[in-house]
Amino acid sequence: MTIQKIIGAALLFMGMANACAEEVYADIPTKQASELVTKYTLADTKEKKVVQDKLNCLSKHNPNNNNVIRAYSSILISEGDYSEAVSLLNRYNAKNNDSSLKLQECMLKERTGEHDTLCYKHVISLVEGKGIKDTDYLMALFFTDDKRFTKEKEGYIARTGFERDLDIFNKSKSEVLQIFYPN
Repeated sequence: MTIQKIIGAALLFMGMANACAEEVYADIPTKQASELVTKYTLADTKEKKVVQDKLNCLSKHNPNNNNVIRAYSSILISEGDYSEAVSLLNRYNAKNNDSSLKLQECMLKERTGEHDTLCYKHVISLVEGKGIKDTDYLMALFFTDDKRFTKEKEGYIARTGFERDLDIFNKSKSEVLQIFYPN
């Protein structure tokens, strides 16, 4: 089978799958961000810059839309533009209480050499306020060397049975950051 036939078959399959799938988005900006991320993944270097600029514009017009911010920050992170991602997340997190995006901000700061204990403590506070002690909570405890880490890790394993999910905590902080942010 030639490469053209393979690509054609793949495109036909994706078209049929899209025709059958009912796409539901929280809102129009979320749909636009999703479409832009798809374009970004398929774009060449020149087109990626255009798409990234459109995501930047979309994020400026929707500064409190966590889906848009998450999409744009993910693109920035994939490009290794950690300082811009920190700036974007900092603006969002100043007005919103999303523990996972706050943790991402903290870890990106850490990755760029700025340890911010108060940032991680804010994540801990947000998670405790929700009453859901998840892996974000454990990650924040880990990065602050909080004494509760071991006990909370054992509690997580007892609640979920997902011990393998926590293998990452056998690594050093710098190794963890390198895994999440390799650029």
